[in-house]
Amino acid sequence: MAALKNRCRRTFRRLSLVVLGGALAGVSCAGYSNDNHDDAQVVQDSIVVPYAMASEPPRSFRAEGYDYDHEVLVTLPRSYTVSPDRSYPVLWAMDGAAHHMIIAGIVSMYGLYDLVPEMIIVSVGHSSEQGIAGIAKRSADLTPPGSLLGDDELGKSTLRAGYGSSLTDLETSQPNGANFLDFLVDQLRPQMAERYRMNGDHALVGHSLGGWFTGYALFTRPDAFSRYLIASGIHHQTLDHLEAKYAESHDDLPARIFIAAGSSEVTNVMLSAVRAVSRTVALAENLSMRQYPSLALKLQLYPDRDHITVLPPLFADGFQYIYADEVEKLTNLTE
Repeated sequence: MAALKNRCRRTFRRLSLVVLGGALAGVSCAGYSNDNHDDAQVVQDSIVVPYAMASEPPRSFRAEGYDYDHEVLVTLPRSYTVSPDRSYPVLWAMDGAAHHMIIAGIVSMYGLYDLVPEMIIVSVGHSSEQGIAGIAKRSADLTPPGSLLGDDELGKSTLRAGYGSSLTDLETSQPNGANFLDFLVDQLRPQMAERYRMNGDHALVGHSLGGWFTGYALFTRPDAFSRYLIASGIHHQTLDHLEAKYAESHDDLPARIFIAAGSSEVTNVMLSAVRAVSRTVALAENLSMRQYPSLALKLQLYPDRDHITVLPPLFADGFQYIYADEVEKLTNLTE
């Protein structure tokens, strides 16, 4: 209760500090010089922190082994331009432009009220100009190596009945998840770190096929990220093999992980065929049974939410959970 009261007091002070021309302008932070910050609004020798996060122009990156570019969208923290000596955690989000606006909006609003820390958001996906036509690239990038369907005969027969010949194309395609993960961590991240002030705290967020990819990254490159949001999808190879293989050689998993799905996703026959809900829940159960001492884990199931309507609440709740330790530090500073 005391922490909540302090947060409310800080928020009230922020919203009351600077009112110009009857409109809320931002948050005043004394002690910063405004040299080389023409975009900052100066009030009585103080620099006003912008009211919301700001997005950079889209950029294209060509990864090694690819014959097309990936689009990268970046949204910067509110204080980024007025705090030149400060570095920030980074949230890496899958699905590029499809999810970037909602993620940035939630982080921007929640950050204003100290529900999450300030952070850099990086969303990676195929070019926005390709629209839905780029879905094949997304499917290849976010699918881990191995067979698409596994040994689930009921699931395979259901998918074949629903997708017909297009399922055959998917089964014979080459999943590119391993290359895409290497691109994110070994190629794109160093380039972005040269351009933006990252502090080494990295989170990975994925829903649906993005959940397949995020779960795969958790066990194959566990040192690359320390926070994970995994939603509405786990690849069968990850659940049946990678998770157990990791446990054989590790006695701890130092990470904060939020796992979520919507209860109404089971009414979608094709999602049920890939066990979108049950495998997601099973991963949480397995991790719970491992009893890793440094793991912070939460499973959230959303009643009456389907594959799309589950996105706003799971992002909002998930970001609060995976960054709860950083929010606690913010709270302690003011107590």
